[in-house]
Amino acid sequence: MNANDIKWITSGNLEHNPFYFSIPEKLDKFGFCIDMSGYGEGKTDKAQMCIIDTANKKEKPNILIVCPDGSKESWYLCLLKGVGLDFKFINSAHEAVTFFSPEMSNLMLLDEKVLAEGEGSAFDPVKKSGILWDLVIIDAAGAADGIDPALYTENFGMKSERLLIFAPYPAEYTKSPDGIGTIVKAILSDSSRASAVDKFTIDEKAMEFTMESPLVNYPKEENESSNVRIVRYSFPDADIPANLHLDDQGGGRYSHGGNVFEEYNLPEKNIYRKPVYTRSEAETLKSKDKKLEKFLEVIDGIMSSEDKTAIVYFKSEATVNYIEKILSAIYYDQASSILYLEKTRFDVGQLKEWYETAPAHHIKVLLAGDRLSENMGIFTPITHIINYELPDSPVELQQRYARRGVSANGVTPEFIIFLDDNGLFDSRVLGKALAGNLYKAFRMNVPSENVLFSIEGIEQMLSDMVFDIKYVADYTGAVGASFDVIAKFRQDYNIPASRNLTTAPNTHEYSQRKLDVIARALDVTDLVKDKDVDKAALTAKIAEKVKQIRSGFSYFDKDMAVRTIPHKTAQNKEFKQFSSFLDGNPFNLGLNKAHDELKQAVSGKNGFAPVKDAINEIPDALKSAVLYNIWIYWHKELKLGGSYAEFIKSYNEGVI
Repeated sequence: MNANDIKWITSGNLEHNPFYFSIPEKLDKFGFCIDMSGYGEGKTDKAQMCIIDTANKKEKPNILIVCPDGSKESWYLCLLKGVGLDFKFINSAHEAVTFFSPEMSNLMLLDEKVLAEGEGSAFDPVKKSGILWDLVIIDAAGAADGIDPALYTENFGMKSERLLIFAPYPAEYTKSPDGIGTIVKAILSDSSRASAVDKFTIDEKAMEFTMESPLVNYPKEENESSNVRIVRYSFPDADIPANLHLDDQGGGRYSHGGNVFEEYNLPEKNIYRKPVYTRSEAETLKSKDKKLEKFLEVIDGIMSSEDKTAIVYFKSEATVNYIEKILSAIYYDQASSILYLEKTRFDVGQLKEWYETAPAHHIKVLLAGDRLSENMGIFTPITHIINYELPDSPVELQQRYARRGVSANGVTPEFIIFLDDNGLFDSRVLGKALAGNLYKAFRMNVPSENVLFSIEGIEQMLSDMVFDIKYVADYTGAVGASFDVIAKFRQDYNIPASRNLTTAPNTHEYSQRKLDVIARALDVTDLVKDKDVDKAALTAKIAEKVKQIRSGFSYFDKDMAVRTIPHKTAQNKEFKQFSSFLDGNPFNLGLNKAHDELKQAVSGKNGFAPVKDAINEIPDALKSAVLYNIWIYWHKELKLGGSYAEFIKSYNEGVI
């Protein structure tokens, strides 16, 4: 067996996509690559391809990933279970860099907030060492407010031969590449290559694939709206009387539609508040909570299956604790199949336990918030993405849709949204809070998609929302005393208290500005400028706009109107030419040869000796990753049993 083949087995657990393959090549050509792919789609697979590429070229690779505090655990897990590389956390703890040495191979995950601490931080010994990184990856794709160039131009203090930046999403940031450009110039060791950042612009042509630019904007190849499923439920009116509604200064106690017991003072709340539930108590809550009842119908099919895994999203700690207690009571005999991700934060030992004992732990339900990296499919391919609670930002909704890892059997997971017929819970959040923030769904000049527009009936929801905001703007502009209207507006649209909507003039100004922005985005300004609105005409125009958005990739033009280009634009002639060369790409070529030779090792007369010989020839930094991916291949493809820990034991004892 050839070591040059076996090392590529490390890419076997990743999605082999032409756009992804272009990034290592762009790094070779330019020294840096800026990925503006919507909401960070595929970023962990892209990063891992670049990491594998670097580790294969360097005897002692030095690789650093800088990421937000909320995603470093999922990054760690993706790297450990995706490729098999054990990165070290660098946080604010004084001993965080105890095992650092510029003479060794260093694989590190740096918490972005450590950079913000400046001089004297735990990272100082690394900065002062004079280390030249082989690869630095900056994950800013989930940044809600853009990237802070000063963290890297003033606080980073190191250089790298190659730099990959997952750029932030917000439209206002992507008007100009200047902020990202200063980061490239500060970090890239070759200043002449760093100057290439001055030669490209971010405009609607960013969708066009070219190897002549360090920019990449990976789009989906087709519209996947058929995978969005609506699950409807309804509360009997007698179960939620208005007098039991829990108000919080008119703003609502609960803002994301997921928990009737946080919104209404129902008699069953004495059970709801208990620290644990019995099976009968869980059934009592289920009989009252109609959303919970529908959710459990979905979960039943997943828990009884051998090949399904769901990730369930929440916005409130109260609700995720509630659902965890319900699942623990009902599926008490399958407790190891249910994972609450927030409870594992910083528990590296438990993460490594999963790494070593998989597939003994087949996780079927992951409970999570939005503070995640992507690629939760490292447990097993995600088959269902369930929004138990909705966000109020289309950005977060699309991030959930994109954060799904490798598809199961090539099938995109179902994206499930609950809707109540009462207009009080999910339907309110979707039709008002989410729809009312639709101007956050797209970016200036950089085309992308948003799953919000794939939801059945979104046209009518948008029309109703525009009509509603028009009413609020007109009413608060004409009437002095309007406390009830203001309170309901704040509650329906999840408007934060910092907006100070306590008076009619303030509310009028805010709602009118919101109306203007949304109307421009949907091209209906002319239809809402007069006092009386033709609702039928408004609905028809919005339906036409939604149909257009669904047909391709959309962006904001200079007037903040949504413009759409066809899906086929992304698959241009240069992309097709690049794709045709992929059979000879070392990732694909080496991986295919490695697979063939590993099959022969199982059945051939020489057994596993050639495998061990090849592994002994590769750099130390890659050995564990190669062994891990050999085990994955043998286990998944050749159906050889045993956990990874058992595999390593056999390998060390010479059985393999």
